[in-house]
Amino acid sequence: MTDRTIWSRATGRQLATASVLCGLLVLATACADEAGTAGPPPVIDLPPAEATLEGRDFSRVLSVVELEDGTVLATDQIENSMYVVDFKSGEVRTEGSSGEGPGEYGRVGHLYPLGGDSTLLVGEPPRLLLLAGDRIVQTLEPVYPRLGMGGTGEPPWGVDRTGRVLGVEGFAFQPRSGWQRMHADSLLILLSTGSIFDEGTSEPDTVGRVGGQGRWGVEHVSTVARMGGQEVTMNSTLTSPLASEGQGWLFADGWVALAHPDPYRVDWLTPAGEWIRGAPLPMTPADVSLEEQCLAISRRAPDADCDPDRYPDWPSQVPPFGMVLDQGWISPGGTALQPGPHGLVLIRRTPTTETPETRYDVVDRSGTLRGAILMPDGATVVGYGSESLFVVRKDEMDLLTLSRHPWPVQLGSG
Repeated sequence: MTDRTIWSRATGRQLATASVLCGLLVLATACADEAGTAGPPPVIDLPPAEATLEGRDFSRVLSVVELEDGTVLATDQIENSMYVVDFKSGEVRTEGSSGEGPGEYGRVGHLYPLGGDSTLLVGEPPRLLLLAGDRIVQTLEPVYPRLGMGGTGEPPWGVDRTGRVLGVEGFAFQPRSGWQRMHADSLLILLSTGSIFDEGTSEPDTVGRVGGQGRWGVEHVSTVARMGGQEVTMNSTLTSPLASEGQGWLFADGWVALAHPDPYRVDWLTPAGEWIRGAPLPMTPADVSLEEQCLAISRRAPDADCDPDRYPDWPSQVPPFGMVLDQGWISPGGTALQPGPHGLVLIRRTPTTETPETRYDVVDRSGTLRGAILMPDGATVVGYGSESLFVVRKDEMDLLTLSRHPWPVQLGSG
């Protein structure tokens, strides 16, 4: 017996407006190209690897940070370990361990480069470990309960070199959903007013507000099953696999990128607190057909049957980006945003039946689309260096090989 209560706030008008804007922008780009004054941003293949770690596979790499001497730090979620990797010698060693004592991280989490060869490791339950080079040197107290460091389960959306943290807090109109990000109608983008290096707590400032996935609809499903001779009610909450949300990222130098899906654009907040508003970015709209619905469901649950009616309202068009759930939460919170070299932001685009490959848009700090990087099958970006991207590629056994690729010269240097 299944009891369903559907709550919906889907607004097809918003996406219709977005498609008109995108259509006009694509038309304008095509006209400019025809006139010889401008062309579309380049779409290029990921350059071949300049170094590959041979003889060592990983299970699920969460993040990679390159140090000034070329040494690499990498965290593996399934192995629950942080590794120090030397591509030249092929040596891989473990740094730190699981536990609750000084220098221990519990469950290993994401790495955040702070600059000057300093790195922050955020473990679970919230544990902050400061690294100098490839060594853990200090355990810090989590001081921002509203920014993913106090048991909310939402990792920070970036940390800068002064110790400020970017986080997210969801707001939902429907009471049964609570604050959870995946069910929220809107998201508050929060920037800490203090530093993780200072004692005590400080309330964050709200620097932005973006739409959440819950605005497209939330479906509460209650299923009654018999277990051990008793009836047990099992509750779940669903959103559409193509429900979109805004996302942000705080860079080590203090800049914040805020990406919006409707219309597709990137705004930037400077360290001085000034906003640079990006223009709508060119994209080819894709209608949400049954095929697109089945593709989205398979990314979320590879073994699930295609049953679009199980989910609440679907948008009319495929959003440019969303939460990345198909390979584990490689970026913090499953965000589509990742920092890249030269202060550029990489945005992992939503695959469609026409363009099923993994692709990253590259956007600069004026909000301009520099181009896109097409990835080989099974390849994902997990980190960056001063002039490189670190990529893992999955084999037929679902093991990952780590490699370093040169930054594409066609996409510029800042």
